[in-house]
Amino acid sequence: MGLRERNAARTRELIIDTALNLFLERGYDATKMEHIAEAAGIGTSTLYRYFPTKDLLIIDPLAFRGKLAEGLKSRPADEPLDIALGHVMIELFLVPRGDQQQIRQIQKVVNDNPAPRMRLLEEFMNERKLLEEAIADRLGRPPHDVFCVMTARLTTSLLEYIGELTFDVQDNPPEAYIRELFGSVTRQLAAEPPVFPVLTEAT
Repeated sequence: MGLRERNAARTRELIIDTALNLFLERGYDATKMEHIAEAAGIGTSTLYRYFPTKDLLIIDPLAFRGKLAEGLKSRPADEPLDIALGHVMIELFLVPRGDQQQIRQIQKVVNDNPAPRMRLLEEFMNERKLLEEAIADRLGRPPHDVFCVMTARLTTSLLEYIGELTFDVQDNPPEAYIRELFGSVTRQLAAEPPVFPVLTEAT
């Protein structure tokens, strides 16, 4: 990472730290973008260049930013889809999550306020759509193919579930722990797959 990128990363960190402190102190709705810029000691135009809206600012540490789809595209073309998706998920979990105290505080602000909560849901749905498209492209199927859609949805649901299981363990769980947990959950699913709704009994 070059000097420019390091400076940009530090500025993003400063903005998020400052905004979070203000949200916790004043409340999310009462804190304006101008308040954040002033407290961070930066210009309003600089703040908007990094974060166009307040809700994008607060969800930034929680967003995937297309990493699921990008990760799948980077896997070998001849690798089975289930193996490729497994590797992508493990790699995501191994990315350092930073200060867990801060992440918990951010999650609380998001959960307690409708605007960022809806924005995070939109981001999650967009990530899922990008993964659907990446799966379809990998298999040479249409973008809205039901197999691709449901595979992407199951993958993101599994990611969310394992994320919940690891959230309170420690700041950055070791790879061995992540792999063991992932294996345990996927083995249970394979042994007793979830059922899906039908209208008539199979004959």
